[in-house]
Amino acid sequence: MKRAESHYVMAMSARRSLSKVLFEPANVANAIHEAASLGYRYYRIVQGYPFDLSGTDSAKALEQWLDQEQFRYIWRPAYLEQDPFRPSIVTEYPELVIMW
Repeated sequence: MKRAESHYVMAMSARRSLSKVLFEPANVANAIHEAASLGYRYYRIVQGYPFDLSGTDSAKALEQWLDQEQFRYIWRPAYLEQDPFRPSIVTEYPELVIMW
């Protein structure tokens, strides 16, 4: 295995494990319940890292669960905060917003 290929495999493995934690239906259900009990009408899954995780198996499984439970959801673009002293870079990644 070449070095670039091994780095790609490691990065994808890390992203898959992150998506499993973020998009676990039981964790999301608890977070929705807590947000609803505080009076909110939506829950946004905040990612710590700017990765596009919308195509992972965990995200697709969560989407199926949300459809089954009749929640509405949207993959909304999120942006990194820019440092005013550095050159502008475009860093956009989708985050999941769940509404009820």
